[in-house]
Amino acid sequence: MAQIKIGVDPDGLFDRQLTELETQQIPFASRQASNAVAFEIRERWKRTAPRVFDRPTPLTVNAAMYRKATKEQPYAEIFIRDEAFKGTPPAKYLLAEVEGGERRKKGFERLLQQRGLLSPSQFAVLGRGANANAYGNLPAGQITRILSQLGASRDQYQDQTDVSTKRRRRSKKKRGGEYFVLPKRRGALRPGIYERIATPWGSAVRSIFIFTGTAKYRPRYDIYGMADDTWKRLMPFFLKRELEKAMQTARPRE
Repeated sequence: MAQIKIGVDPDGLFDRQLTELETQQIPFASRQASNAVAFEIRERWKRTAPRVFDRPTPLTVNAAMYRKATKEQPYAEIFIRDEAFKGTPPAKYLLAEVEGGERRKKGFERLLQQRGLLSPSQFAVLGRGANANAYGNLPAGQITRILSQLGASRDQYQDQTDVSTKRRRRSKKKRGGEYFVLPKRRGALRPGIYERIATPWGSAVRSIFIFTGTAKYRPRYDIYGMADDTWKRLMPFFLKRELEKAMQTARPRE
């Protein structure tokens, strides 16, 4: 995802005649002003995320970052985090939300695809039977169990053994049921991943993931528009303020 660089010449400030002292103080003042605007843009991105997304994770809310201007790099940068300790970095999974288009495959989707359980043209979206967490996602532990039962784990030693399979069956009532893939529609059941559960009336199935042929998004997280609007509104104010502060500091004492 492209980063945004904060410029330093709003409203043609440098078109007017500057004093020698102002000219000397402009580089420092412009860096300070750029940093102030970059901070405001980052905060606006963070405040907007909970209004755009349904129950966003802390990683999504805090994905906005900025890098301060320095003498060596006389401009500030504002960008979306491109790294994550675990999982997909925000810069990748937010790309479709910012620019629109088809979202990237998630990690568990790629694993399902490698095992031939999901076609390259399909995506897996939450089914009605999924118990999402506070952020609207399936808990990581449940995804691990699903992948393990389906033989699609990242680590071959993570797959459950025959012994663990027997234990799983014995504890089915405590933990829910067993997962299976339905590659083609069967009656009212669409292709997807289902969980077979026991109920007082017998066995039943519920959809955990449904396989769909599209996962496209319209642009809705307008970080570029927010950055441009914030720059236009605040850069003149911050540059004037920082230049005045620099001039006062530089003025010889009487």
